[in-house]
Amino acid sequence: MAAVGLKRKRDLPGQGEQVAPVVNRPKAGTKAFTSGKAVKDGLGTGSPQAFVSFRQQIVTPYSALPLAINHPTVVILQHYLDASSTCEEVFRAWQIGHETKNEVQTHAAVELLSEIINILTPIPFFRSTVVGLVNKIIATADPYHDYLNRLCQSGRRDDVYHGFMLSAAAMNVDPPWAATLGSQTTGRLGLKVWSILVEGGSVRGLGKQMGMRRRNKEGMVAYGENDPLDKPDVRHHILRLILPLLSTSAFHAHARSLLPPMYSGLSADPPITVYRVLTALWSAISTSSPGLNRRTSLVLFHEKSIEHLWQLFSRQDQEPSTGRTVSNIVSAFLEGITTVPGRGVCFHDEGWYPRKAVDENSGGAAEDEFTVRAGGIGLEGDEKWRKGLHNRILGNVVRKVGNKVVDDNGLIGTWVTKVFEACPELIAGYWAHSALSLEPRLNARWIATMSYVGRIISLPAPSISTFRQPVPHGLDPSGAPFRAQPPAVSTMIESILPSPLTKSHLMKGLQHTDALVQHVTAITLARGLQKLAIVQELLKLIEKEVGLEPSTSQENLWTRRRRELELEVRKRIPELSVIIAFAQKAATMAPSEAETDAEIAMATKSAMLTEVALRIFGLCNKTLPSMATEMKFDPGRLLVSASSASAERRARREAREGSVEGFEALSQLHVLELLGEVRDWNWMNKAAGSQYTYLYHILLLQLSTQQPMTLLKTVSLLQHLLLPTLLYEHDPSELSIWLDALPRTSNTVSGPMLLAQQIHLLSFLDDCFRRAIKTPYRYLEDSFALVPDFFEYTRPTEMVSPVLMTILEQLNAKIMGQLISTEAAGVVLIYLRRVLLGLKGKQREMAFVSTVINKLKDMLHTAKEAGQARVGLMGVVEGMEDDMAVIEGKKPVQKITDIDYEAPHMRDESDWTLRSFEKICLTTTAQQWENSAWPAEVATTFIKGQDDDTVIRRCRFLLHLLAADQGVLATSGAQCAALNLIRDCLASVSHKDKCSRLKVLVFEHDSIRKLYLKDAGSDERLVANDLILPLDEAISTDQGLGETFAIELVDVLKADKKGKNAQTTLSLLRLWTRFVSAEVGQKALKTIVKRSEKIVPSLTPETVATVWAVVLAANDPAYAVDHLKDLIQLQAVPAVVELVKKASKNRVDKSSLSEISVKKDTVRELLSTGDNSAYELLAELAAVSSGAAKSILSVLSKDDTTLIDTRLVPTAVTLLDLPSDTPIDVAEIAMSTLTSRTSPQKSTERSAIKLVTSLIETNPQRLNEIIRSLELANFTPSIGRLTEALATRLNEDGRPAHDRLIELGLQYAVRLCSAMGEISQAGVDALEHMKRTVEMSAEIQLPTHLAEPVITAIIQDRLDVVQAVELAAVLSKRTELKASFIRQQLQALLSSSAYTRCTNSSCPADVRLQFIRLVHSLFSASTYVSCQPNFIEPLLVLYRGTIAEPDRLILNMFQLFEGYRKISVASILRFWSSNGLVGSGNRSFDALTSLDPAKVFTTCQNYPLRRSLRGHDKQDQKPDEGENLYDPVFVMGLLSSTMCEGTITGLDWVEILRSNVLSLTVCGLSSRDAEIRALANYILAKAFSLILKKPFFERNQLLYTLRLLRHAIPTASTRLPTLTTLFFAHALRALANPSNFLYPLTSRFLLQRPVYDVTDTPMLYGMLYASGDEWRRERGWMVRFLRDGIKSEADWRVLRRRKVWSLLASLFSSSMDPVFRRSVLQTMENMTTVPAAARTLVLRDALILWLNMQWTKIGTQQPWAVGGKHPKSQSWEKDEKSTIISIAEKVCISMIPAEVERVGEGKEAGRWLEHVEMLIQSVLNDDIDIDRLEMISRIVLRLSTVNRSKLVPQTLPTLVDKLKALESASISTATSANEAKERVTLYLFQAGLSLSPQALMLSEALRAAVEEIGWRAVRGDAGSVLSDWVKRERRMVEWSAK
Repeated sequence: MAAVGLKRKRDLPGQGEQVAPVVNRPKAGTKAFTSGKAVKDGLGTGSPQAFVSFRQQIVTPYSALPLAINHPTVVILQHYLDASSTCEEVFRAWQIGHETKNEVQTHAAVELLSEIINILTPIPFFRSTVVGLVNKIIATADPYHDYLNRLCQSGRRDDVYHGFMLSAAAMNVDPPWAATLGSQTTGRLGLKVWSILVEGGSVRGLGKQMGMRRRNKEGMVAYGENDPLDKPDVRHHILRLILPLLSTSAFHAHARSLLPPMYSGLSADPPITVYRVLTALWSAISTSSPGLNRRTSLVLFHEKSIEHLWQLFSRQDQEPSTGRTVSNIVSAFLEGITTVPGRGVCFHDEGWYPRKAVDENSGGAAEDEFTVRAGGIGLEGDEKWRKGLHNRILGNVVRKVGNKVVDDNGLIGTWVTKVFEACPELIAGYWAHSALSLEPRLNARWIATMSYVGRIISLPAPSISTFRQPVPHGLDPSGAPFRAQPPAVSTMIESILPSPLTKSHLMKGLQHTDALVQHVTAITLARGLQKLAIVQELLKLIEKEVGLEPSTSQENLWTRRRRELELEVRKRIPELSVIIAFAQKAATMAPSEAETDAEIAMATKSAMLTEVALRIFGLCNKTLPSMATEMKFDPGRLLVSASSASAERRARREAREGSVEGFEALSQLHVLELLGEVRDWNWMNKAAGSQYTYLYHILLLQLSTQQPMTLLKTVSLLQHLLLPTLLYEHDPSELSIWLDALPRTSNTVSGPMLLAQQIHLLSFLDDCFRRAIKTPYRYLEDSFALVPDFFEYTRPTEMVSPVLMTILEQLNAKIMGQLISTEAAGVVLIYLRRVLLGLKGKQREMAFVSTVINKLKDMLHTAKEAGQARVGLMGVVEGMEDDMAVIEGKKPVQKITDIDYEAPHMRDESDWTLRSFEKICLTTTAQQWENSAWPAEVATTFIKGQDDDTVIRRCRFLLHLLAADQGVLATSGAQCAALNLIRDCLASVSHKDKCSRLKVLVFEHDSIRKLYLKDAGSDERLVANDLILPLDEAISTDQGLGETFAIELVDVLKADKKGKNAQTTLSLLRLWTRFVSAEVGQKALKTIVKRSEKIVPSLTPETVATVWAVVLAANDPAYAVDHLKDLIQLQAVPAVVELVKKASKNRVDKSSLSEISVKKDTVRELLSTGDNSAYELLAELAAVSSGAAKSILSVLSKDDTTLIDTRLVPTAVTLLDLPSDTPIDVAEIAMSTLTSRTSPQKSTERSAIKLVTSLIETNPQRLNEIIRSLELANFTPSIGRLTEALATRLNEDGRPAHDRLIELGLQYAVRLCSAMGEISQAGVDALEHMKRTVEMSAEIQLPTHLAEPVITAIIQDRLDVVQAVELAAVLSKRTELKASFIRQQLQALLSSSAYTRCTNSSCPADVRLQFIRLVHSLFSASTYVSCQPNFIEPLLVLYRGTIAEPDRLILNMFQLFEGYRKISVASILRFWSSNGLVGSGNRSFDALTSLDPAKVFTTCQNYPLRRSLRGHDKQDQKPDEGENLYDPVFVMGLLSSTMCEGTITGLDWVEILRSNVLSLTVCGLSSRDAEIRALANYILAKAFSLILKKPFFERNQLLYTLRLLRHAIPTASTRLPTLTTLFFAHALRALANPSNFLYPLTSRFLLQRPVYDVTDTPMLYGMLYASGDEWRRERGWMVRFLRDGIKSEADWRVLRRRKVWSLLASLFSSSMDPVFRRSVLQTMENMTTVPAAARTLVLRDALILWLNMQWTKIGTQQPWAVGGKHPKSQSWEKDEKSTIISIAEKVCISMIPAEVERVGEGKEAGRWLEHVEMLIQSVLNDDIDIDRLEMISRIVLRLSTVNRSKLVPQTLPTLVDKLKALESASISTATSANEAKERVTLYLFQAGLSLSPQALMLSEALRAAVEEIGWRAVRGDAGSVLSDWVKRERRMVEWSAK
């Protein structure tokens, strides 16, 4: 590499005397090594030529990496490494070259070493080798790190080159990329390389050395087309070195000197280098931690760096890997870091509000300081504006860009625009520094500048959340109220109409002679007005919401600010007269008839300018209405322009021909929008120069346009004008009928004939509308008088518009007066025919429409009698009659599809037919109706997606068609199609009330009612069944509709006395049974029972299902049981069972069940059926009725043959409680149930177990006899449950049976575990029961010959079954095992696949726990056998070092080994690693530093105070409990062994300090175990003595801190408060990480004190009441420190001294930060866990009263509670309230024992109980969920133990009411919710047991509550165990009373 063409620096004095030997580099292949030994021998000579030859042989370009594992280069390197694994020859040559100052040899060795590392790094196989090479380079024990630093700092270019070549290669072996920063091991090696360079001083010159590039002969930078890393220069080596470090704090300390040369050199770098640099920068700021990304961005990006980047926009050279240009790459990168809030240097701002809104309290006066006469910002205002920015860096960047935003490619302008979109706060202060020239002129740059300004103006307004009050981070801002002070006008106006765009510029632009300048100016002005409209809507929304809130101000500030903004805008835009003049000039610019190209171009210009002028005019009217009203201008004139006759004729012709498109069509839209927004515009006035009103012209435009948007706007305008009037107020949907009936122009229909018809019709309608709007009530009365009593005001939707009567009147007058032509009259009649057809769907009958038709007919007859021919008009009227005839099913005069060409007809008749639903229905033949595709097409076109009123109207029309016996729906297929359409109508209506109205309309229609009473098998009936699906029985109207049909069918069934049609009627009734009420159901059931003899012979499944539904609907269990014989015949016993079960769970019905009696014959008949439901019914009846139980017992006792069915077991359990002289022996069937191979039901199995276990007290001999007869083949999982049940009730009499069952169970376990295949769930349950049985039988010594086979079978085959492993572990503890057996099983365990699985981190926690429990039980069974190295070493991989039970057991095994063998396990533990792999084992230090520092410190914060030094403590409740904490015993032992090795250096102490193990040792001084405290004292003393001997930077401060700690310990056995040790742990952690914000605070605190006071809270006031920039972080840290530190009474004494609780209470009340409030509550919760603290807080500080007060404040005074509830707000509120209740519960736990003792001594109950009652009442008065109710119930249960407490009697009724309310309101079926309800019921039941009879007698509500809870217990709400107990107790009481 010395041959590169780089200029060398001048040699230093004295260096030129030594001349190095010249080495000629051989060409590739001149000398090649063929084996690893040859390489080693060649390099061992130390000849530079050998190094160069070998490097030349293996040299590989960077772009060719990685190489394949079988590549020759990799193979020769592998052979060499096999011969010399550490490359000693290369390192020795480097050392010799350095010592002899032989540059050639040094360079050759470094080059070869770098090449080896570069080649092998990407290949995972060689990772350990490469890591070893780098470790050797940076090892402090070797001199190579010094050699490397000397090369990097050399004044020679070649030395620098080779130094950074090796540094870059070493860095990339394990680079600390941002994506791997969270890893425990990844990146550490790279950081060590950088640390070596920093400590060696090599980093100081990197900035200058980064300019050392490769240059050509002319001295110019030249890289060529290849990858620059193939032949890198010094700059690329340095870039390769530092790019992986960009996200690390180690690099940030030197960023100020390294980043400027890196950015400034990018302009000369090749494209791929630019891409790599930007990629590394992006990765550095894209970690998973937002806080780290923000800090890194502030280090990496500053104004100058961004300036260097955007200057690269001009580079168009292409980057080869992506194919994109440099400008595009840089543009995308800059957009990523500057235009996305929260990423890079783009931070979230507050929109138009400054960072510190100093003007919020001073009104709007403060904004004047920012404004100058021209709208700019002065010097003082400029400084204030800059300080008020959230994005100061970007603010300065966009200012410096200046007028360069208008560049050739537009990239800079686009980027700046996106910056403004992301940061709206920057716009206001930008314009004064923009240097933009906006003086109107015909210039390309001016046009580009105006376009850029327009883009900024068009940016969206800031998010509405920025106008709300700031909320804490993480909270949903949409729930916060709006700010009281609106933004400054000066800020808003600059985003709407910026100050450089002055009024003069706009006027000159609009009046410019060139049309292009005019258009650009007008477009920019229109953009400003559009932005103003958006801002106005936003301000109106805010002022509306703010106006709803109470305020002391008389005027809404937001309203005033909106007016001020409008005034400011008026100052900046031209007068309206200028705009009108501009519009008039634009309209008259075009010639009337454009023929030549120049005229066409002029017409286009005119259209463009006219469009934008109308747009501006409309926007002015919308945003500045006062400005528009000042100009007395009628906007209706825009519909009919009178500027020139020729222009008007052209406009009319285009409208008639439908050729309006482009800008002309857009102009029409602007006019229509304007007319819809103009206030008080009289649309009934006649247009200027026209004989018609504006309505005529709107309708003409609506009919003639073919533009969809124009059509939509005209319809919207007509609705806006006509719907508020009396013409359509009764039914707004009727207007669509009138509009749809109008003849329209289309692509197929147009021309003068259609236009003539349109004019005839519109001129007539125009006159009619004018008359109707003047006297609407007159025409309304006429419509009512036309058909008396037809219309009702209660059904306004059926009424018709007064326009209809006006048309009838005017048509009659004009025909009789011969004022209308026959052609025009025909058009009107045809239109009226269409309207009447549409109106038919509104009305329930034909009378009104028929009367109208008759009136028209009479009118034509009268005209004919008067001598008027009026040819064809009568045919139109007859067509109306034919339409009605087809609807009624009558035969029409002529076919409705025929067209009489002599009669008048519309030109668009075919088009209208296709778009008219009614016409299509009438013209469709029956065959078309039956086509399956046709109804779907009609539904898609006319029903789906339509508005609700239209759907209802069309559904009614279909019902009219269905009502006709003959007609278009005469066939069955056509009716099915119509019913499908009706079903679609029901599904398409979304509005609740309208949907109910449609259902009533459908199901009350006669045709539908008849259909549901037809044969159930007809086709149309099957389709009609789907119509019932939308009916919901929970809705009253739907239930009433369904019940009406059910009642009618029941009456039919009752009237059919002979039962001939009973089957048919029941099948029809089946669909409606879900709507049947109890009264109707009882009536139906009685009828069915009476007709049972007729029904039974022909029973079908459908009939049985109907009977079942009727039985359940009747809800009369007494009647059902009385008529049980009939129901048995009807196969309805299952329904009776369900009915009885339902009644037994109902308090009202339960009492009636107790009086039920069953005849013996009925019992025998039930038994004879043999159905499961029959036996289930017997069990239910026996449980609820003593009479039924006696009858059943009598039958069973007299007939022994009935006692052979195992299904009688549940009944027998109940009968055992019945006093009887004839007991029954059911032991046999009980055992038959349990030994059955088919798994019985759980209830049956539970009953059988009760029967058998009851014999242990009543007849133990019988029990022993039965159990003794059991064999292994009879053992089942049910017998396993029996074994466990007997163990719970074991006595001496039952011992033989118990021993026999255990023997059989262990034999069964052997067989089960040895069988092939998977164990079933029943088998797993049996193993679980056997394990519990063995645990409960503690006094029984299990036989070894029974236990050993079980253990062997489990270890061999079932280590994957957790329950089996548990059983083996229990047996190992309970049995004396042989030594040989233990050795054999341990060997099998540690060589099994389960062992390998447990070493994997993905192993389930329960599997690993049980496996280690088994190992531990076998290990501890015989230490003589187990304490062998071959049993200890495999445990190392299993061990994770945590406080979890598995790791404690393993550590206990290590301790057992040490205790038995008297040998330390340190030699084994040094191989341990936290990542689960076996380490190198060189030092214990390696194992220590592999610990996760964050996890170690988490252990400090949650230190296990009760952890003992020896033993393994108690078992954990959860398998994974404690896995997030290290075991302090293990960590301190590891630290102790590390120090005993005596090889710790200064840097090692730094690593130990950073690992936080010293902090954990300090926390050991607070342990409750004296041995751990003694160990911690010893370790700290040892560490102190060793630290004194090793120099490192942090040593002095560390020693000072340890001295303070040492002097704080009075005696060696003293236990320090947790607050003290935790504070020192934080201090040591901050010392190891000086970048931590806590470092200066703890250092200042400790260095200011010669002695630490352990009785004081450190840094309390300074951090709780911090006022600096980091006050929030400091206060939050102090609260979390207090939360973690309060663990004992000693800690409480420390806090009590400084009144910490009072301080926290005051801060909580004044804070609105939910995170801080939660931390405070958690701290208080931890305080209450200390009994002394709880007593003090309750009795002295009134804690419970304070909690009650805070409860009432939450939800009313918090910021997230205002403005609606949001999910995040609800979550915060719920958490706070749950924590408050939890605090109250823990207080009660601490206070109750002392209170019980006080009351027991005869003293009065404490007042704190009343406070708790007040808190509970406050909680219950609020909205409460099941979790909160559970906590309150648990508190009440705890307080029920206090005698003479009034809390339970006063709160129990309310709790029961809340529980019932939750059940009625909740529909959740989640398991957790159901379990919570069970616990609540159980707590309340137990609390009710403490009540005295006197209390129940005094309070009716309390008695009702207790009965309700008791009933819920019976129902099973508190679990089956309590339910069975309560049932049995109640049954015993009731039966004994009888």
